Amino acid sequence: MKQTTLMIDADQLREVVVRLANDVVRELSRNRKEKMVDKLEFHAALQKKLLELAPDFCCYGEKEHPIPNMQSNGRSGRIDVAWWTLADRELLAVFEIDSTVRTKSLRKILHANSPHRFWVYYGNGEIKDLIETLDTEHKITIIDFSIAFEKRKKKLEQKEMEQLVLDI
Repeated sequence: MKQTTLMIDADQLREVVVRLANDVVRELSRNRKEKMVDKLEFHAALQKKLLELAPDFCCYGEKEHPIPNMQSNGRSGRIDVAWWTLADRELLAVFEIDSTVRTKSLRKILHANSPHRFWVYYGNGEIKDLIETLDTEHKITIIDFSIAFEKRKKKLEQKEMEQLVLDI
């Protein structure tokens, strides 16, 4: 069986994932009275979109791919999405999706035996120092964008305040 090598342009894929994330936000908020997106709901929807995108790159996707022995104590972790080549059954790309800065996530990505490693970060925290400390060889492609997620309680309090004003 002849082996083939599939090349991915990381910058091009980065742009595709950013568009997917924007599409997910639009889809999740399109038919709602409240234009609010929940972080976990967004994570699951983006994870699903990345799985659906895999065949466009001649791959199949796997959700919650195990990364064995990634911690010093021998414990394993799970990567949110992994892409495997259809032809060779080789791990081609991994994606970790986070709304908070997590050292564990970056360690999982770095421990994955994959030529392409993506960290999809949609939080508001500072990531530069952590990346420079952990990814000294620049193996991770960062897809960093910010989405304003409102806290449900805050949204309800605002609606209650608006109702009080209307009642006065």
